[in-house]
Amino acid sequence: MNTTDSAQSASARSSEKALDRVRKLFAKAESVAGTPEAEVLLERAYALLAKYGVDEALARSGLDQSASEVLVHEYVLSGKYQPDQVGLIASLANAMHCKAVTSRRADGKRIVYVVGVRRHVDRVVMLAGALTGIMLAGAARQRPAPGISAVTHRKSFMTGFAFEVGRRLAAAEAGAVSASEDAVGAGLVLRSDSQRAESAMRRRFPHTVKGSRRRVGTSGLEEGRRVGGTVDLGQSRFAGGRRQIGA
Repeated sequence: MNTTDSAQSASARSSEKALDRVRKLFAKAESVAGTPEAEVLLERAYALLAKYGVDEALARSGLDQSASEVLVHEYVLSGKYQPDQVGLIASLANAMHCKAVTSRRADGKRIVYVVGVRRHVDRVVMLAGALTGIMLAGAARQRPAPGISAVTHRKSFMTGFAFEVGRRLAAAEAGAVSASEDAVGAGLVLRSDSQRAESAMRRRFPHTVKGSRRRVGTSGLEEGRRVGGTVDLGQSRFAGGRRQIGA
């Protein structure tokens, strides 16, 4: 094995080790959900996710090029409240330097395309898989005040949840950049990653249009933000065209 192969192998092992640590933190937090310990564990998980992204970004000019590849991940939605699931994925994508585009397949299923640099897309997909279930379960437990529709209240809750998760992740990203040994360089690379995601989205989906802002009630917003802030784990079609989310 030559020096380049050795460096790539070491980088891949380091990345996988970091993601494994995140998964274990999520699992441990879920086991003690609702306790102060769970909140501490989740903050560590978010911080490590951010650090993983920044560390990979700083390594982009090095030997491991696979993590900097731009790709499109197809995330197929299922179940109820699909527009709200879209909103969560969009919040995750925006916080982690990606773009999200939604459409429908020929079989009628709604799909979200997450466009971005591989290391960021991997994080979006991992979090979306965990957080979607948490968000839907939290919404199902909501009991609105008399006179307020349960569906309206739950959608409001999920909007607050998605917003707060995205805010926390964006803050973690910014904190990881500031703590980096090369904060200026890390910031420049992440901005470049965002620009590359934007360019790739425009190339892959040239007819994308910006979606209209959804209107939701306010009855569940604060509770959604509260749960999104302490989430216990272990983010209209136009003539058949795709719609850009959260741009």
